[in-house]
Amino acid sequence: MPFLRINNHQLHYTDSHPSGGPAGGHTLIFTHGLGSSQNYYFPVLPYLTKHHRCITPDTYGSARSPYTEQDVSISSIAADVVGILDALSIDKAIVVGHSMGGLVVTLLGAQYKDRVSGIVAIGPTHPGEKLAEIMQKRSETAAESGIESLANAIPDAATGSKSTPLARSFIRELVLSQDPKGYAALCRAIANAPTVDYGAITAPFLLIAGEEDKSASMEGCEFIFNGVTSSKKKMEVLKGIGHWQCLEAADDVGKLIEGFVGGL
Repeated sequence: MPFLRINNHQLHYTDSHPSGGPAGGHTLIFTHGLGSSQNYYFPVLPYLTKHHRCITPDTYGSARSPYTEQDVSISSIAADVVGILDALSIDKAIVVGHSMGGLVVTLLGAQYKDRVSGIVAIGPTHPGEKLAEIMQKRSETAAESGIESLANAIPDAATGSKSTPLARSFIRELVLSQDPKGYAALCRAIANAPTVDYGAITAPFLLIAGEEDKSASMEGCEFIFNGVTSSKKKMEVLKGIGHWQCLEAADDVGKLIEGFVGGL
């Protein structure tokens, strides 16, 4: 399995075109959410890899990127993304992030403008007191009781009315495969997330929201979207879809990202 050593830890990743992307295409790098992995994006990649290079790492402390008691924050995850680009000799990329990854890509857009050619935020979470309380409690649950109770609850609680048993089983497997200590550390990273200066984001911006998303509320998504100052921005709302958009509505999300990237 391919790993990169970035910022003193090992990150597992996949690269659709390790020798360089197709002529005329873009490079995209994907950051998944809490309790997830690079596999979250695989249902949408077929819409992109024919014409573009897609890099999908497991965030430090998640899935196959082992947790080694190193401090982790939204800022450190963003630095890891930049570190991957550096290691692969990529100057700029379209950054795609879901949920916690949405926090990461908005931070990248605000603080690493020279490395970002576009942003896709899927169900991005907006920092706040309520989110911090939820994440702190979840961190304590994972640390004290393990991950199974969360894996059993999240698939039903965080999906929409159009979700299928297959999507929910995939979500359960993603959560169940997490290191409880790594999961707890990432919960704390979200609880302590910095306030992002959305007004500093000027790269082309696409926000994909789930109409029935209880984790990344429509109010929070609209706040993020309205704050972004890009001259090219769009928000799409998926009817009947909850928080796990790439699994609940893979075809819709894939087509939306494909259209956005093709227009850059």
